[in-house]
Amino acid sequence: MDLSDSSGKASKSVTAAVRKRDVLPYILLFILLAGLLAVLAGALLPPYYHAVPALLWSLGFCVSGMLLGFLFGIPRSLPSGTVNAAPPDEQANGKGRSTDEPPPASADAATGTPSNTLFLGTPTPMEINSNLVEVSDWLTKIIVGVGLIELKSLPGSARSMAAFIAPSLATDTPTAMAIVGGIMLFFSVHGFLIGYLLTRIYLSIMIKRADSLVKNESVRLESGKEIEVTELSRLQQKSLDDMQEAVTQLLLAHPPDGGAAVAALAGVPTAQKPSSLVLWLDDHPRNNTLLMEQLERENIKVDQAVSTRQALAMLQQKHYALFITDMARVENGRRVKDAGVRTVREVRQTLPELPIVVYCSKDTVASYGTEAQAAGARFITTSGTSLLASVNKLIHEQRGNEAQPPSQA
Repeated sequence: MDLSDSSGKASKSVTAAVRKRDVLPYILLFILLAGLLAVLAGALLPPYYHAVPALLWSLGFCVSGMLLGFLFGIPRSLPSGTVNAAPPDEQANGKGRSTDEPPPASADAATGTPSNTLFLGTPTPMEINSNLVEVSDWLTKIIVGVGLIELKSLPGSARSMAAFIAPSLATDTPTAMAIVGGIMLFFSVHGFLIGYLLTRIYLSIMIKRADSLVKNESVRLESGKEIEVTELSRLQQKSLDDMQEAVTQLLLAHPPDGGAAVAALAGVPTAQKPSSLVLWLDDHPRNNTLLMEQLERENIKVDQAVSTRQALAMLQQKHYALFITDMARVENGRRVKDAGVRTVREVRQTLPELPIVVYCSKDTVASYGTEAQAAGARFITTSGTSLLASVNKLIHEQRGNEAQPPSQA
């Protein structure tokens, strides 16, 4: 399900930025290869110096510059902290535990009883080892300090280095000195840029991911799935918005038929609820993590599909009590805005009795909601809270119909 047009535009901009960033290594590699080809051309064409020593010294200066750029580009780490999730009952209900509620998840685990919370929490955070950052900071200060102090003697040191390398090229001394000077300048500077840019852009991302794992900036759900805290916060905020909208609608209208049955079923322990199997089609299943988690708490197992073809194949292999689909999604590499309507029609042709629920954004409901309903969708909603209620209601009705004995003529 697409959350909004703004989020889609933001994701596109992020993707474009990532693509631009990923071009950088190829640009740096192209420049490096161009420099090496220039050095090799000087060996094949006048002044005909030895190629192997020139290439070795070029790579040596490049690696030295890369090492220096690596030292200067290592990102500094913020003081390591902890990310502790709120107590499970507060996360699920937004309030404190009452005296008649079940004990915490730890007590449930000790007694062997199932937990009534979405989150199992995270282990104790670990301290991040920042020795490399400290060493880098120490060395860069020494290098900068010594460089400023010995700034006047740097040209002389460079000439001495060039004079030391020049005989290995086996050509006249003035030419060899000029070639070595160009090699030292080009490959040292380019190597520094390679080391600094790649370290600053890519290593910082890798370190951030590693730090996130060490600091446990993720929450493990009851089903065993892990989700980042930022992603969890976004999904929880969306759930809160959905619940506020649903409560407003309940205050303005009477509850739909079957509300009493769903309310009665809500008080039944999860272990006593009959198991059901639901198929959910969405090309962004990550957005539905919390909703699927809540369905599984109701003993409703969820299988996922990301394309219409995969969903139709799974519907032929298993018996599902309900089918959920989004509206706009990518099919065969192309974005189809009314993909949900087409899916509903195809499923109706093969399984006319299967209840179908469409869960999508408000924009797609306004554009294709009527078509989806005409195609055979039982329920169309933009709210996760309404989705959970409708799924429970439709499954309860289906169980009731299956439990009734066939009428005799």
